[in-house]
Amino acid sequence: MHDTMTNAWFYQLKAANRLLIKKNGGIEAAADTCSLSKSQVGRCNNDGDTELLPIPAVLRLEAECGDPCVTRVMAGLHGCKLTDPEKENRDGTCLLRGSLELGAVANEYQRNASVRFSDLKVTPTEAGQGIRELQALIDKASEQIRRYSEILAKGGSEMPDLKIVGGE
Repeated sequence: MHDTMTNAWFYQLKAANRLLIKKNGGIEAAADTCSLSKSQVGRCNNDGDTELLPIPAVLRLEAECGDPCVTRVMAGLHGCKLTDPEKENRDGTCLLRGSLELGAVANEYQRNASVRFSDLKVTPTEAGQGIRELQALIDKASEQIRRYSEILAKGGSEMPDLKIVGGE
């Protein structure tokens, strides 16, 4: 069981490393941003390598793209969640948009899972992709739960009027 737990946290962090590198424009751009070599960032991006981004690099890359994706996973591994004070306006429009985004992520996972399962075999690469997609789904669901919780704590919320973009 200890090996399974070790592997589980490692794969979560590895997926977050890959996402962070992607959000920073890929291996070369991320290497330039965090002052690491392209080969080191490449190893951190490679599923088959055990190297993870060092914390100073994670902090620089997260600041650059504005998404604390590795920090969020590390917090989650300790049973904690991050909050973003910049995104406190989550009523109304955010609730509607969040619901649509959650549905889109769920549909994308299901579509990809159908393709993965079509041969009745799941490779390690396919399992890794499934983990990444489910983590995105969990993140979107957690955001929606937070929005509903805030509305519940306020005693309700009015939905904003819908407006046509560019209309008067």
